[in-house]
Amino acid sequence: MITLDQRLRPHPDVVDTDLDGGETALLHLETRTYFSLNATGSRIWQGLKEGLSLAEVSRRLQKEFRIDAEGADASVLRVAAELAEAKLVQPAP
Repeated sequence: MITLDQRLRPHPDVVDTDLDGGETALLHLETRTYFSLNATGSRIWQGLKEGLSLAEVSRRLQKEFRIDAEGADASVLRVAAELAEAKLVQPAP
């Protein structure tokens, strides 16, 4: 189970491309898994690339999108779980 205390990082075989409207496309080169992120998901992805914990990513979303902690936490955990299930992220050392 993924928690807010964790740090995840992009899998080394994943490449990302910024799209119009703040969206991001992810491609896992080995599995050929394609994943699309909306603007919120893109901000979460950026935080993971920067090495932030999921709690830190949530706090950033709260400030940037002016949403409450509960909503931000839920969004971060949901997106992180989806990325982990698709093997697009892995635990950071």
